[in-house]
Amino acid sequence: MKKLQVYVLKEFFPPFLLSLGLFTFIMLLDKLLDLLDLIVSKGVPMRIVLEIFLLLLPSMIAVVIPMAVLAGILIAVGRLSGDLEITAMKASGASIYNIIFPLGIMSLLIAGTLVVFNNNVLPEANHTARNLLMDIGTMRPTARIEPGMFVEDIENYRIFVQEKNDITGKLIGVIIHTNTPGAPARTITAMQGTMEPVGANHLRLTLEDGQMHEKDRVNGYRYASFVTYVIDIARSEELVRHDRNSRGDREMSTTQMRSYVDSITVRKSFLTDSLSAITESFMVAINSEDNPVAAGDSTRRLRNSITWLTSTSTDLTLLNEQINNLQKNIGKYNVEIHKKYSIPFACLVFVFLGVPLGLSSKNSNTGLAVTLSLVFILVYYFFLIAGEQLADRGRIDAWVAMWSPNILLGVLGIYLTYRSMREGHPVPLPDFKELLTKFKRRKSGK
Repeated sequence: MKKLQVYVLKEFFPPFLLSLGLFTFIMLLDKLLDLLDLIVSKGVPMRIVLEIFLLLLPSMIAVVIPMAVLAGILIAVGRLSGDLEITAMKASGASIYNIIFPLGIMSLLIAGTLVVFNNNVLPEANHTARNLLMDIGTMRPTARIEPGMFVEDIENYRIFVQEKNDITGKLIGVIIHTNTPGAPARTITAMQGTMEPVGANHLRLTLEDGQMHEKDRVNGYRYASFVTYVIDIARSEELVRHDRNSRGDREMSTTQMRSYVDSITVRKSFLTDSLSAITESFMVAINSEDNPVAAGDSTRRLRNSITWLTSTSTDLTLLNEQINNLQKNIGKYNVEIHKKYSIPFACLVFVFLGVPLGLSSKNSNTGLAVTLSLVFILVYYFFLIAGEQLADRGRIDAWVAMWSPNILLGVLGIYLTYRSMREGHPVPLPDFKELLTKFKRRKSGK
């Protein structure tokens, strides 16, 4: 039996590795366009783009490994079923258990490795990639100016453009805040302008039809209009790397995120207590004879009442908004914590789902089984993404959002596995050859 289990694993690994490479390549296609844009339009050196490419690979691999497990099982078991090797195994006294057991053990090893990978390699890769992209923005200012958002990575400048044409360098709706040491803060607005890279480390902005606002320490506020105004931004040609301490949710391990969630929870508890204290003190003040509304004539009491109510309601509203924002952050980080375990666990779920589908494949039905695997993969990640969105909005709990796809497909897989142990082929897949023969007969009959 051990030789049989080793044989099953040997059949599994080639299609698993092939599927892993294929799915990773498909997911990288979208990123490749952005990387090529860095080389062609932004002038970023090839070695740095290659480094970004390698840093993006871990985020892809963490997602496609469960997909590759399902596809590998379907192809391997489908081939064994199509070549009647499954029938020979059953005739020699082996059962489907001898196929599920080695694949299940291997999937657990893959899942455990993926958990370690998600908690150690992936966060550091994401953090390094973000730092590198921000450093590229400092090295190449044109690489970071994006329409519709403020760019703050360029030292002493904060730039916003409504529209930008990378080919012509045309800018529409420009707002620039300057904060040069030793000079007064200045705000420059322009209806349009031109962005012109002068060499690899030099950017020239030529602004047209604009205004300049400046706060002088001596003369106060100054204002001026201009027809044309030129700003030169120079940067070092060498990439200067910075290690930033701030991390996003996908740049943290589970331990780091749980620690952060605990700190947010303490902050939320403090704000909740403050909200209750303000409400309680307000109610006590209303029933007290010394409340601010009791003294003075009717006009003064009305004015005091409006001021008091406005101030109290503003404090309560601000506290409530802070509490809601903290709760959203708690849900967001809890989603990422559960995701680090739910996606690896899908490897085991796909074993119970893939083996019955593979057993149902015969002859040319392997292609149909692989197509069904893609359908199940799409269903899994659809539920996963939809659950993440709902959990981020606070509609459902984080564990429900991340584990419900595993539960649903796991129950279906166990049911199909049970049927396969009793009936052999749990899913009645049509035979492509029979369908093709019937189609030809009908066509020739007409």
